[in-house]
Amino acid sequence: MTASASNPVQPVNFESPRRIEPEDQVRADFYALLANVFYRAPDARLLQAMVVSAEPTGDAADDLSRAWNALAAASGVVTPNALEEEYQSLFIGVGRPPVMLFGSFYLAGFMNEKPLAELRGALKQLGYARDPSVTEPEDHLAAICDVMRAMILGDVASAPASVEVQREFFTRHLKTWVFQCCAAITENEKANYYMRVADFARAFFEIETQAFEM
Repeated sequence: MTASASNPVQPVNFESPRRIEPEDQVRADFYALLANVFYRAPDARLLQAMVVSAEPTGDAADDLSRAWNALAAASGVVTPNALEEEYQSLFIGVGRPPVMLFGSFYLAGFMNEKPLAELRGALKQLGYARDPSVTEPEDHLAAICDVMRAMILGDVASAPASVEVQREFFTRHLKTWVFQCCAAITENEKANYYMRVADFARAFFEIETQAFEM
């Protein structure tokens, strides 16, 4: 498989060369979106795409729909420059970032620990290779979201991963820490737009968790 395990793709709507069930295409699109916005601050084009994707919701709207519409609304009033500043202040900073986006930090308390080695082993088994131009470790949230997207869609050479393979990867390498990461974002005083991103991510990952547990 040629997709990079640590360089998220740009397109939000990445269509598979194989027939994919509509619900899986939506899952893949959400993973692609999260890979994009956690890898770098969204640009004007991506913000506009989110604005036009908002849907009417009533009192019975679920948490995911409400979170998506809140994110879409925020995308219509924020500027790319403001988002770049927020991304830098939250996830880059000076010294250690205020919010870490790396699984090892939440699982082991430090970067580049045993969870990263285990993830690298899993990625090798799945056929993923790290893009040598990427400096971030493979346990970056954006990279793992991109791997999930690729497993759902497959590519020209490889079929989509089975639900069992997706479940095992999600359970071992994402579910174990991603809710802590989302909470760290929403609780940080520097988060504004990214508070909405984290709310949406949490709602989406909760649905993924429930679906994989069925």
